[in-house]
Amino acid sequence: MIDKFIEILREHNLKKTPKRIAILQLLESQSTYISPLELWDILKQQFTRIGLPTVYRILQQFQEIGIVASIQKEDNQLYYFLCSTQQDHHHFICRKCHKVSCVEYCDFDTIKQLVENQLQSKAETHFLQIEGLCKECRDS
Repeated sequence: MIDKFIEILREHNLKKTPKRIAILQLLESQSTYISPLELWDILKQQFTRIGLPTVYRILQQFQEIGIVASIQKEDNQLYYFLCSTQQDHHHFICRKCHKVSCVEYCDFDTIKQLVENQLQSKAETHFLQIEGLCKECRDS
């Protein structure tokens, strides 16, 4: 799966650097979201010279080209995870185990129309984060 993301890097003229590959591998190994600080703590074991701003910059680049997504938790911090779904979709986050799953559905066009009709405004973008209990946590 990493090869798919490396190809996306190439398509966006981003070099395949050891730090970018390490972050991709760490994100791929996670089934839950992870904070930039947690990533940095792990990466410091592999790279003697890596700063937290570098981790943030790489995550931002990855988000801009659509290979990672972020969620915001109650602590107002952003957490990141690999997101391989390129079509419009949303994310379901389990409140217990923190697993992130894609919900391949988006009805933004209907919401846009409601905003235009009811508020005489123009909706340009949106973010929907769905939280609850996944099947495994619900059944346990």
